[in-house]
Amino acid sequence: MFLNRLTINEKQAFLVLAHHVAHSDNDFSMEEEILIAKYCMEMQMDDIEYDEARFDLASVLNTFECDSHQKIALLELMALIHADGNVAKEEQQLLNDMVAHFGLNPNLVIIYREWSKNILSLFTQGEALIHL
Repeated sequence: MFLNRLTINEKQAFLVLAHHVAHSDNDFSMEEEILIAKYCMEMQMDDIEYDEARFDLASVLNTFECDSHQKIALLELMALIHADGNVAKEEQQLLNDMVAHFGLNPNLVIIYREWSKNILSLFTQGEALIHL
């Protein structure tokens, strides 16, 4: 929804981060795969090859220098985390690590979580309307 505002480097970092989040609980669900494909379409980018062995959270997060871009990454990843209906402890820890790294208010997680759930619900309703 807001990913088009990121720089090209931030978009690539976001995809790496999205794959890391989606794989963190060892359950790369169909819902997560679909949402990452939608992220790619929104950013007009091809998907990346994710290599967990080379992943460095701090390095990826350092790519997002602007406060609003940090919040965009967090907000968009919140939707990914909730896409499969299950928030694993590994995903929650990644959220906590992001908030701490960015120096954001931890209360943002609560607000972003609720917003993401509402957006996902509206998206599901929209899909149903298309198929009526």
